Amino acid sequence: MNLKLKKIADSIQDDQYESSGHIYHPLPFPEFQHLKISSNPKSAYAKWDLIAQSLRFLPSYAELKVLDVGANAGFYSFNFAKLGAVVDAYEPHEHYASIGSQIAAATDLPVQWYNKPLEQTDIVKQYDIAVMLSVFQWMSHGNERLKEATEILREVALASRYLYFELGCNQGKSAITTEKRPVGWVWRLLQQTTTPKRVFYLGTTSAWGKAKRYLFVCTDRSIHLTLSQRIMTYILTNRWIR
Repeated sequence: MNLKLKKIADSIQDDQYESSGHIYHPLPFPEFQHLKISSNPKSAYAKWDLIAQSLRFLPSYAELKVLDVGANAGFYSFNFAKLGAVVDAYEPHEHYASIGSQIAAATDLPVQWYNKPLEQTDIVKQYDIAVMLSVFQWMSHGNERLKEATEILREVALASRYLYFELGCNQGKSAITTEKRPVGWVWRLLQQTTTPKRVFYLGTTSAWGKAKRYLFVCTDRSIHLTLSQRIMTYILTNRWIR
């Protein structure tokens, strides 16, 4: 047991932050497993499995550069770092960025924390992998700043070899609203913004109740897909689900 991590976990337990749990996302260390998670922890692990499976042809994650936008306390950042990747994690929420930076210090894992929203001027280097998981709606303030958020999405796509992007629509106080079918809306957003990358469907997850979120990967490189993922990608590509 890492006593420094246990101390961090104890402080989280003593000062419950979320109304329905100690913390929003799970953290991939045994010292935190007893904490109550306010979102669906199975959803976070399911997304990680989908991402890892799509990259399973990689011989190693060692020294891969990863950008995590809207990292929360670092579930995905630390999963990548534990495999050897070097991570830049952006999280504007002070509470969660503080937890993430404390964990990085306690474990010596290569995760650099930035307690701020990602801005275009922050994208100054190339990344092997970028993840934007259920953060775009906060960047766009629902429908209010779609243009600005889309420009940042475009820059992240240009700066990364693999971009993992997840979004749902029409549910939640921060949600982007559309009369189109949500999966089709997200697909079009990525098709129009991440060129010359191709857009591949990975799966549907649900962090809250029955609210659906759609996970895609955008890349012009090799990717591993299951048959069902290939079929759904084909349907979206050729029929533009509405």
